[in-house]
This record gives sequence, structure tokens and C-alpha cells, in this order.
Amino acid sequence: MDVFYEERKEKLFIGGMTRYVFPSHVHNMAELVVVTRGYAVVGIDGVQYRLEPGDAGIAFPLIPHSYDALSPDARGITAIFPPDIIPEYEGTFHGLQPESPILRAKDTGPELQMAVSQLEKLQMETSLPLCVAFLHVLLAATLHNLTYRPVYNYSGQDLGYRIICYISEHAYEDITLESAAQALGISPSHLSHFFSEKMHTNFRHFINAIRVNRARMMMRNPNLTLTWICDACGFTNMRTFRRAFFREMGCLPSDHMTALRNRVAAEKNSQAPASGNLAGHDFRFSSGEIILPSPDRPLYGK
Repeated sequence: MDVFYEERKEKLFIGGMTRYVFPSHVHNMAELVVVTRGYAVVGIDGVQYRLEPGDAGIAFPLIPHSYDALSPDARGITAIFPPDIIPEYEGTFHGLQPESPILRAKDTGPELQMAVSQLEKLQMETSLPLCVAFLHVLLAATLHNLTYRPVYNYSGQDLGYRIICYISEHAYEDITLESAAQALGISPSHLSHFFSEKMHTNFRHFINAIRVNRARMMMRNPNLTLTWICDACGFTNMRTFRRAFFREMGCLPSDHMTALRNRVAAEKNSQAPASGNLAGHDFRFSSGEIILPSPDRPLYGK
């Protein structure tokens, strides 16, 4: 299972749950989802869970998580937020991990259902203070009903945090396992172990996932060629680029770029803005560009 780092521009999202599958990723935010209708299969730290109405799931910062399957009628609330948004819970996010990240409906109280019901009626853009207030209630109703185990600190000085930040910043350069380990002051075997044990992938696949994601964003620009994109994303040659892209997307970069640019042109002609909700991901990635799935192939090929 490959994991990519999502560098979020938006520091807070409170709104509807995704209606699309979303691949395994990490970010420095916490992510909480409560299903209200249908079901959602989510992956958290390498384990899949099926969430039914009333169930809640939470991924702490830097924990790999994904939306693997959703029923056609799946609905719910998602909150993506910095761990220090509510000071009372900052210590929980920085020093603990849930024994299980899932809270079943039978174990929740009326406070959680009330908060979810209110958040379904609100828009963050027009009712931000109320949304944050109900997020406080939602977190209290969730976090107080989980059991925890202590872990190493996830603060800015934590090694895992430093690894992810360094790799995401230098992914488009000529980076190797050895050079990254040297820059981070650890051994290559230690760095390799971090990716296999914590990220459930290997170093090279993680780098390529970041590069392919950037390439997809660049493909929207009609003035850029595949050769230029290949070089800008850090691939040494087109063969490596094609192989990595096909592994991530299941198609060649030339085919994806043609289909993407055709859709962009159609959007401009119809003057219809792109829309979609990926639980706060909103088809946006690190550059803020919008990436649309094709009609016959969901986002990320899932």
C-alpha cells in the first residue's frame, strides 16, 4: 500500500464526508469522520474498518488513512483540523494513540449525534464560530470515549514529523534513501524501517507518489509538455516517469494528460465550475490546483 503526503493549504475543514474513494495519505492534521447514512470503509494505520450510521473514526496526525469504499448513499460529517485547535485536547493528539480509532454508534452519547446533526445544517464559510463550537462538542464526545496508549511525541521536533516534512520538501530533487538519511542524521536502515513500519510503503514508492501527484496538477497547464513535467517533478527520464505514473494511476501519462485537458477545455466552454467534495480534500492538493477524476475512472484509479 503506497502512502502520499498531502500538504494541505486549508488548515481547517468541517463539512460533508467524501463521496469518493481517496487513497492512503498522511498530513499533519487530525481527521475525524462520522457516518450518518449508508456505509464507508476507511483505512486507518493499515487496518480497514466499516463505518455504519452513527459510527465515528479518527486518524491522528501523521497516521496513514484512506477512504476505500463508500455506498452510493453514503453521507456523513468530516472534520480536518490542527491538533491544537482546542487546547484541552492538544496533549491527547501529541502524546497518545487510540487503542482503536473507531467509536461505534452504540458507544456514543446524545452529544455526538446532536453535534453531527447541527454540523449537517451549517456551512463553514458562513458559520465558522458555530462550526468550531460544535467541533468542540464532537471531539469531547469522541475522545473521551476512546482508550489510549502512549506514543512518542508528534511535535515539530519528532523524528517522524521531520522525516515527512523533509521528504515532501525535497521529493522533486535528486534524492536517495542514503542522501535523505544523511540529511536527517539517521541511518538508511532506520529511514527504510520508518517507511515500511509507519507508512506501510517503501521510500521510492513514497517519493514517486508525491511526484506523480504533482505531475497530474501540472498537466492542466496546456503550455507544459510531458518532457518538461517529467523533469520538473524529479524523474530522471521519461521511461521512469511512465513506469511510476502507470503504477500509481493505471494509465500512461500521455493518455491521462489528454483526457484531463479535454475536460478542462470542456469546463471552460460550458463555464461550469468544477465541483466535488473529498472530505475537505475537495480535489485540491499541495499547490491548490483542482484535479478531476474521469467519468469512467474514479480519482486515483480506485
